[in-house]
Amino acid sequence: MASKEENIGQFLARLMREDRGERLMRTIQRPGLESAESPAAAQARTLAEAGLTNIRDGRLPSSEQIAGIEAIILPDIRPVLDVVDGDFRTDHPLWLKLNDDQAIRGVLLPAISSVGRIELPGNRQYPYGGTGFVVGKNLVMTNRHVAAIFASGLGERNLSFKPGFRAGIDFLRELDRPPGRTLMVRRLVMIHPYWDMALLEVEGLPANAQPLRLSLRDIPADSMVEVAAIGYPAFDSRNDRDVQNDLFRRVFGVKRLQPGTFGGRQRTESFGKMVEASRHNCSTLGGNSGSALIDLLSGEVMALHFGGRYRDINYGVPAFELARDQRVVDAGVTFASPGASGGRPEWEDWWSQVGESTRDPVSGRGTPTSSPSPRGPSFGAAAARVRPDGSIHFVVPLHVTLRLGDAAAGVTIDTGTPPDAGTDGTVERLAEPWHDEDYDSRTGYDADFLDIKVPMPIATDPTTVAVTLDGSRVLRYQNFSIVMHAKRKIALFTASNVTADKRLKKPEPGRSYTRKGLSGLGESDQERWFVDPRMSDEYQLPDVFYTRDDGAFDKGHIVRREDVAWGKTYAELRRANGDTYHVTNCSPQVAGFNRSALGEDNWGDLEDHVLKGAATERYCQFSGPVLDPADEVFVGRAGGRARVRVKIPSRYWKVLVVQTSEGLASYGFVLEQDLSDVPLEEFVVPENFARFMEPIADIQAVAGVRFPDVVLSADRFGTDEGVEVALGAGVKRRSKTPEAITEGLIV
Repeated sequence: MASKEENIGQFLARLMREDRGERLMRTIQRPGLESAESPAAAQARTLAEAGLTNIRDGRLPSSEQIAGIEAIILPDIRPVLDVVDGDFRTDHPLWLKLNDDQAIRGVLLPAISSVGRIELPGNRQYPYGGTGFVVGKNLVMTNRHVAAIFASGLGERNLSFKPGFRAGIDFLRELDRPPGRTLMVRRLVMIHPYWDMALLEVEGLPANAQPLRLSLRDIPADSMVEVAAIGYPAFDSRNDRDVQNDLFRRVFGVKRLQPGTFGGRQRTESFGKMVEASRHNCSTLGGNSGSALIDLLSGEVMALHFGGRYRDINYGVPAFELARDQRVVDAGVTFASPGASGGRPEWEDWWSQVGESTRDPVSGRGTPTSSPSPRGPSFGAAAARVRPDGSIHFVVPLHVTLRLGDAAAGVTIDTGTPPDAGTDGTVERLAEPWHDEDYDSRTGYDADFLDIKVPMPIATDPTTVAVTLDGSRVLRYQNFSIVMHAKRKIALFTASNVTADKRLKKPEPGRSYTRKGLSGLGESDQERWFVDPRMSDEYQLPDVFYTRDDGAFDKGHIVRREDVAWGKTYAELRRANGDTYHVTNCSPQVAGFNRSALGEDNWGDLEDHVLKGAATERYCQFSGPVLDPADEVFVGRAGGRARVRVKIPSRYWKVLVVQTSEGLASYGFVLEQDLSDVPLEEFVVPENFARFMEPIADIQAVAGVRFPDVVLSADRFGTDEGVEVALGAGVKRRSKTPEAITEGLIV
């Protein structure tokens, strides 16, 4: 029988004979990477290169060289095994013990039966949300960001199903096998306010779906253990398409077992904060959210997988940390040994922020800050509860929300009538512009669009940002990206790549490049904008708000259609045109605010003046509203008899970045609409706005974003070029720091 080293050597030799082998060598030899490596990584790189060289020359690599290769080449070393009829096999030489070691099989085979796919019955866009596994009597654990698809709230008591949403779990969904029975989620037990974890009550669990035991061990980085992630990986547009198709054999959404190693901690962002997550390197994808990472020896769940970075590292919620939270223990989660509780965890304040009880540091018990529901929210059951934001929520099962007090959140909807319904109960009869519903091709804003890298801004407060259904904070479209503000339901900022190159504006002669032609609409058709299916509707204003309020507010593009409608092909250009009609690209603007045809009271010609000093026809553009808490509240329509209270921004900002012969040049502008003393409830809004050039640092102070240093340092506000642009565009210059304005040049 061949030795382990011979088996692995033959495997790596096969890789070297294929294109993948050359790719591995290029990965190891990538220039400039050495400077960022730790000594351990550098040693692994040296061993890996020597090992691949030996294989290429027909020699068997040493065990140390194989270890170096394994440490760097993850996609080909971490296989993906099909689960069929509750079993699995592998021919991967690194993992043959999964076939032969009966102790390991005795651990993994029962665990497979306890892992299921989180189903979303009736959801046409997303048939399933991720993975879940049994952790107690009728208790399933998954990710908070998975539960957020169908549930609202945080904690234990202030939870509810989103109107029209249901969820269940199917413990089969295997390759080339029919689906199993979907067992419905009956109650939301917990959505953890700190960790990316949720607990769901599912009645009628099968007898073979026994609770998995969560570990109480913390594994350091120098004591890695072998684990297997069991879950339902989905195609992930954030990762390399070819690698995914190769590794997953072009089949996604079925049960897979993905072995790897686990150990060590690393800080990473999770729901607007930094957490000490566990590290692992299993070949997981988006649908693995909620997967259990199971120790091959003990069978214990080491962590709950929640995300990661492709070709870098994956993250999990440490099981032993959950054992320190008395609420998790009290919920009925099964741990590997008694004593799974401890004191007052560091994240106790996050429970207090959602109005939950404060626990005694010794007993772990405490007095609730409000009377809890004995079972929490139940789907389809009559219930009424007061939420922390002052609203009262009824489920009868018609959902009705009454708002008490102010509109501090920025947007509230007063009734649960479907948002697209007209006053007579019918759906608005408007025509949607043509748009590509396959979002896999979208790469969004390109930071390398200019010869000098220009990164996107970032939110000053990450907790204000709306998260997409796959956990991202950025909506990527053709030639632009949008980051949404969760409470205000409008863009916090946009980032666009814009060009004036006529070859890219009209790439194919004989095509229609008019607004109607690209949108596929007739001359008499009215445009109906559409929601983005990648983000929950709760973060998007409905199209009816703009179409049913007597023209008081315009469906103006934050990212202008004309700016991003370009491409090397007509298909690319048309895709970009359609992408601008998402309601995520709307902001409540005075009618005509963004329409150049209405005269000079717009800022559509600023770009022309900025481009005059540019070395290329390209520029990067960032824009968005100034979301002032003091903004006026407008009461508009949300469909049918529903009313929506929306705070109307009174200011908008725009930052343009171009390349010049001397480097980058950036310019900041603010456009204001005067809403003082306006009776908004009467749908009367004057079209008064004023334009200013301002220092980008001043814009940053009010916009809720932080611009990259290259943009701030390139600001031309106080230069002759800035003055010339302001004069040419007819805008005034102003600054909070008067010394920044050259004396005598204020216009």
